[in-house]
Amino acid sequence: MEPPRVVDVIRSHHQGLAHRRELLRAGCTRDQLDQAWRRGDVERVRHGLYALPGLPVSAVRAARVGGVLAGVSALTLRGAWAPPGERLVVSVPHNARDLRDPDDAGRRLGTAHPHVLVLRDATELTAGERLAVSPSRAAAQALLSEPVDRAVAVIDSALRLRAERPSLAAVDRHLRGRPAAGLLVLMDARAESGTESVARVRLIEHGLSPEIQVWLTSEIRVDLLLDGWLVVECTSYEFHSSPKQYNEDRVRIATLIALGYVVIEVSYHQVFDDWESVWAAISRLLARGRPQNPTGGATKVGDPVT
Repeated sequence: MEPPRVVDVIRSHHQGLAHRRELLRAGCTRDQLDQAWRRGDVERVRHGLYALPGLPVSAVRAARVGGVLAGVSALTLRGAWAPPGERLVVSVPHNARDLRDPDDAGRRLGTAHPHVLVLRDATELTAGERLAVSPSRAAAQALLSEPVDRAVAVIDSALRLRAERPSLAAVDRHLRGRPAAGLLVLMDARAESGTESVARVRLIEHGLSPEIQVWLTSEIRVDLLLDGWLVVECTSYEFHSSPKQYNEDRVRIATLIALGYVVIEVSYHQVFDDWESVWAAISRLLARGRPQNPTGGATKVGDPVT
């Protein structure tokens, strides 16, 4: 009987990634495996581990470390929002040894690699979690290992995915009553950007209760509304850079001003690089209270507030 083809075994039974011992157990020969590697049919990720070409780069890097893609990395692989300065998150067994650099299997992973976060929690992974942990497990890991605002932003985004999105009930089960389970109340799939989610969580941490995606007219919906009158809009160059969109935004803000709202527009970089100035402007406006003038006023962070 002819032994099975290496590529077929890896594709059919191992999600594109297989250990040498698994292939030998399936009936492949050592010569077949060596020939498949030399022909380029498979890639040797690290000693004794082979992958089919074309697997997601982040999953291969995690496998090279010695585990599976996890946490924020597993969610962004599926299409969730990626926070700035994202690290490679890898889940490994508690007793895992011989961890390797994600880009060079010949180097050991340092104990404080700045761009890799290793979670020693992979003892209960299912057969379907060979390349990456499930979305719900990934969300639980994010809540346990990331700053709250970024974890919430990534999970908000993941909840909007059409497929392979986390279930909050399953996330809660993965957390098993740990304090991080209390953060699930912060999740909101209505958020339309990671910047908006981060701003919302930071405002909550300041003791505020921002309303999210509020319709103020039949045609105008705003990102965040504070105290019923202060609008916080999170803008980005990507979605607001065209002349048409720029003009529409100006008309939109003018309409809100005419209705008596105060509007603050904040950018991605302001939220992540200069939050202190954003909060200073918001807190000063709130301290002054609702405008007496029914026409309200517009403010951009950085403009003087008198």
